[in-house]
Amino acid sequence: MVGNMSEKRKSRSLPLILALGLCLAYGLWLLLWAQGFSSGAGAPAPDRMSSRELAMVGGDEGGLPTELLPGQILDLNRATAEELQLLPGIGETLSRAIVDDREQNGPFGSVEEITRVPGIGEKKLEALRDLVYVDLTDPDTFD
Repeated sequence: MVGNMSEKRKSRSLPLILALGLCLAYGLWLLLWAQGFSSGAGAPAPDRMSSRELAMVGGDEGGLPTELLPGQILDLNRATAEELQLLPGIGETLSRAIVDDREQNGPFGSVEEITRVPGIGEKKLEALRDLVYVDLTDPDTFD
C-alpha cells in the first residue's frame, strides 16, 4: 500500500515538474531576447542601437531624448543631427557640420576621422571616443 502512495504522488508531481521546466525555458528565452541576441544574429545589441530604437530618457517637451542612455553609443556614419546633439559638447551647429561632412566626404573610416570636421579637435575627440563608433558593414544605409 505504501508503494501505491508514492506512485500516486509521482504521477501528480510530473505535470508540475513539466510546467516548471517550461517556465524556466521560457524565462531563459526572454533573457536571451532581452540581451539582444548577443550571438550576433537577430536584433542588434542594445549598446549599438540608435536613440530612435532605444527607450528615451529625460525627453524634452516634444518627447525627444535629451541624453544618451547609460552604455549607449552612436554610430557616426548613421546618427542624425538630432542624435549627435545627445553627445556632450555637440550642439545644433556642430551636429549639422558632422552630417554635412559625412554627406560631402563619405562615411567616417574611424572614430578619429571626426577630427576632419571643423570645430572638433583632439580634446573633443577624447571626450567623444567612448560614446561613438564607426560601422562600415552596410554602406547602403549611410545618409
